[in-house]
Amino acid sequence: MNLAENIKYVGVNDHKVDLFEGQYRVPNGMSYNSYVILDQKIAVMDTVDRNFTHEWLDNLGKALSGRKPDYLVVQHMEPDHSANIAVFLKTYPEATVVASAKAFAMMKAFFGTDYAERRMVVAEGDKLSLGVHELNFVGAP
Repeated sequence: MNLAENIKYVGVNDHKVDLFEGQYRVPNGMSYNSYVILDQKIAVMDTVDRNFTHEWLDNLGKALSGRKPDYLVVQHMEPDHSANIAVFLKTYPEATVVASAKAFAMMKAFFGTDYAERRMVVAEGDKLSLGVHELNFVGAP
């Protein structure tokens, strides 16, 4: 689904879940949001829940149309956003992970690695140019 020119939704819908965060009823299910910004450089924004790895990778592959992503931007570490970091990096071995220092510390605790050889640490006020698009990072603890 195109959200804007060169920005595509590649997330998935989960119609089986009945509680969000284990406590809030979601009678219509929920979506695991992930987006691709296609520019001179390509950024993938977040991954999805581990139960939807293959569907997400299929959506991502279609959106990329043979191109390779440059960045995976991890906005926060809840599993519905971060469960497929390792799968993404295995699938796209030249991509760089972009996240906060705190997120990389959590990756180390959760996954046993902080991807030191493939990471870009960003903080409040940092910017990342993709070409026409520019990402501006805002801390929101």
